[in-house]
Amino acid sequence: MYYFVNEYILQKNSSVEHTAMKRVKLFNHYKQPAKIITKIYDRLLHQTIGQFGISDDEVLNMFDYFQGTTQKATAKVLTTDDMNLPIEYEVVVGANFSRVFNGDRLVENVGFIPGTVGRVFYQEFFDQLGNHIGTDLWDWRGFKSSTQYFGQDGQLIVQHYYAIDGTTKLVEYFSKDTNGNPLPARIILKDYLNRGDVFFQNPDELFAFFLKEIGKRDGEATFIVDRPGTGVKPLLALDDASRKYIYVPINHAVKPNDPIHAELDGFLEPAFEHFSHFNGFITGTMQQTKHLLARYPKANIFAIPATTTLPLSKEQAEKIEMDQRQQHSLIYVGRIAPDKQIDQQLRMFALVKARIPDATLTLFGYGDSKYITSMQDLVKELKLTDAVAFKDYVADLTDQYDQYQVMTNMSLADGGPLAIQEAFVHGIPVVSYRFNYGPEDYIDDSENGFLIDPGQSLTMAEKIIDLFQDNDKLQNFSEAAYVKAHTKWTRRKVWNQWQKELQI
Repeated sequence: MYYFVNEYILQKNSSVEHTAMKRVKLFNHYKQPAKIITKIYDRLLHQTIGQFGISDDEVLNMFDYFQGTTQKATAKVLTTDDMNLPIEYEVVVGANFSRVFNGDRLVENVGFIPGTVGRVFYQEFFDQLGNHIGTDLWDWRGFKSSTQYFGQDGQLIVQHYYAIDGTTKLVEYFSKDTNGNPLPARIILKDYLNRGDVFFQNPDELFAFFLKEIGKRDGEATFIVDRPGTGVKPLLALDDASRKYIYVPINHAVKPNDPIHAELDGFLEPAFEHFSHFNGFITGTMQQTKHLLARYPKANIFAIPATTTLPLSKEQAEKIEMDQRQQHSLIYVGRIAPDKQIDQQLRMFALVKARIPDATLTLFGYGDSKYITSMQDLVKELKLTDAVAFKDYVADLTDQYDQYQVMTNMSLADGGPLAIQEAFVHGIPVVSYRFNYGPEDYIDDSENGFLIDPGQSLTMAEKIIDLFQDNDKLQNFSEAAYVKAHTKWTRRKVWNQWQKELQI
């Protein structure tokens, strides 16, 4: 079994999670059993993964594993009516939760899962003085998953995690950190495999034990860590026969412009200090592989594309011509954050808009709300309100990509932007700053996009204007992007690379 080690799968994910989801589908398509491992306790996990086309069998969560809830196949819709509340209680129904009274006294609140009509998510209990004393937490699949208990100061002190039959499987105790917030102090795995209790200091120790147990159970497990901060230390502690790989999802150097000599990212450093402990390191680009090999020539380091496509011969691979898309439309996909230099993108777009009056820019992605607000204020300042749209995060951009003509990227650095590859899959030329890593691996300058030196926003604007003013060139660039994606990154070719490197 192949396990892709992650922290979580959320309703809004980065390219790290999207890459893992693409990979698990690829492996299982070729009948090579694979799962995404997630670490955090998440009662909505089995709802969330469905939004990304991932099945329950393709994800293994640590808490599901120890609670024995991995095989809960059918979700039960549980509402307040199913809670068996005493007949004398009065229920006052609200939009997000119901308040439950015994006479004039508030006894509990029953909260609902966001986006559902009355589907139970939690029950908060109050004592005679109105103090919050406990909360039952309900899984999306319709069973009580855990109970939280609170002290007189309202702080969380202990949490019990249950099997579906109500048996306590884990108990987590909390102390206070320096700011008075709850901090995990001890976790007890209750009577594990009928061998008695097992004790841990924190969730990290439990996670290391979890990976060790999987390796022991499978015998020939292969772990590929997608989030180094989550998986490097547990795999360093793993001394069994399992195979261990690190996927490098970020720029490995603290100083992006000095990849050979600069200090390593703090999460990656322990892995490369003990590179012989791992079977290999995987990057998304050849450029990063070369830089890492220059630093660690004896390590096994290789590059594999993060996305896959259908070959040109497949009928499903249908390209949308440029004249069928929104005319003079730009798209950006990624985090809305300072390191992505969104302010530069907006100012660059203002230059395009001055020459191409009907030009538009649409930005898909999530970020800090304050930063997004500041960028929206900049849009107003530049008088671009009618031409710029912030569309937030969209789980599946397949249909969206086909509406746009050119992608832009002005990031400072990256680990190989998944969005550039996805743009090519949909025949979108990309105009991007040169940075480590991605643009020079994906973009053939002046053929399927343009590579622009950092800081040269005027040059980028001119290249985009040139494409928008020359329909034939724009169509040719689109065709070149499409052909590259559907010949170089086909599902079979990428799978062959995995087979070769992992010796599948």
